[in-house]
Order: sequence, then C-alpha cells, then structure tokens
Amino acid sequence: MIRAILASIVAFPLISCSTLPVPGETRAVSSSKEAVELLRESASRHGRPWQRCRSVEVGYDGEWTFVATRLQPVITDPGFRKSSREIYQPQKKRVRQVHQGKLGTKEVVRQGSSVAVKFNGVASNDPEVKDAAALVADAYTVFLFGSSWLLENGRELHVLEAGNLDGEICHLVAGRLRPGLGHTGDDHFIAWIGKESGLMKRVQLSLNGMDSTRGADVDVVFSDFRKTADGLVLPRHFVEYIQRPVKAMAHEWRMLSVKTEMATDR
Repeated sequence: MIRAILASIVAFPLISCSTLPVPGETRAVSSSKEAVELLRESASRHGRPWQRCRSVEVGYDGEWTFVATRLQPVITDPGFRKSSREIYQPQKKRVRQVHQGKLGTKEVVRQGSSVAVKFNGVASNDPEVKDAAALVADAYTVFLFGSSWLLENGRELHVLEAGNLDGEICHLVAGRLRPGLGHTGDDHFIAWIGKESGLMKRVQLSLNGMDSTRGADVDVVFSDFRKTADGLVLPRHFVEYIQRPVKAMAHEWRMLSVKTEMATDR
C-alpha cells in the first residue's frame, strides 16, 4: 500500500529524507523513570487536562494541503472536514466531532472501541470510513490533551537524545500505545517537551490504524499556548507534517474556541 501511495504522487517532487527520529525505531539514552517524570511535569505545566476535565468543547478551523488530500482522501475528507466542533469527555473516553465543509456535515462519535459516522444525517457502514474516523478521533485526542493523555496511556517509555524546536532544546520522550490509534493493536509516539517551558511542543505518531497508512508517520507542531480560566495551558495553533513515506506539510488549523467543565482537582 505504501508503494501505491508513492506511485500516486510521482508527479510531485516531494520525496525527501526526514531528519526526525522514527517512532518505534529509537534507542533509549535514559531510564523509563526519567521519561515518566518528564511527562508528569509536562502534564502539570499544561494543567493536567486529561485527569481534571469532565468535558472539553473546542471549535477548530483549518486547511488541508493538496498533497494531503491526494495521499489520504478518506482521512482528510476535505469536502466535510473544514471546520469542526468537538466534545471530549475523558472519564467516558468519548469523543463527538461535528465537521462542516462544502459537502455538508459529518458527525463522528467515538467511545471506547466503537465508532459511528454519519454524513448529512445518514449513517455510513463503510469499513474504511469508520477506520479513518476512529484514527482521526484518537489522534485529535492526543493533540488536545498532549502529555497529560500520554502520561496515562503511554507504555515502554524512554528518553531519547534531545532535539531543538524553534530555538528551544526539547526532551524527547518515546513510547508505545496499546491499543494504538484507531483500529490497530499498537502505535508509537515521540513527545517533544520544552526543557525550559515544560510544554509539549510537538508529537510524532505512527499511523498503523489503516492499511493505507501502515508504515507512515506524521508529526504535529503546537504553538500559541494560552491559559484558560481553569488553569489549563492549551495550544491554539497546530501544523501537521507527513514525515514518511514522503515529507510534506499536511494540515494547518486553529482552535477558535474552548469551553471546559472540570471534574476534579486530583
């Protein structure tokens, strides 16, 4: 399938070598104990949203690149996925996403291992559509809750050699997700945590949840962090890049609104 993806973009001069480490193909330079501490400190800097929130409602708006829509039309679904309103309920492990685009409304409800998808009110039972929706819902949970979510869900944690992002030295914490994103047994991640800020500024993810993405990986860079009235520090600007099998920008979006309901201060 990866060869088919590459063949589909032969006309574009995009193939290049990523300089980022490959999730799942990394060597530890420090202990798992230090990795846990780095994630715990970062989660605290972000206000521990995954642990403390009963509900987070966000509004997003963004743009896909032509390359991304050509590579992954089912995941990007640009006719429907332009803007969205999304409700995350951590204690229920439930996500509801209502996307809007030129073709109308797409609704996704992801809870536990189940996923339901509707286009303009009509349910879809297409396995590929449901696989893509599950992968997207899970990935966007990681993007929103960051190190707070990874602290509870990451396995086999270890620290890699430090990296540099936008002038800040970052600790790199790598690990495994079991289950993985969407309908897959496992995935791998690398979280970039600012040494000075303690904020998670980038996350790299493998994408094993679909046949068409298996073997690929992406990263999302976070910026414009702001503190909510509840003390959460959340990014408002997101840029996603495909790293492999090609290197290209995929998606840029912004958080336009956020509303939180706190569950506990544990």
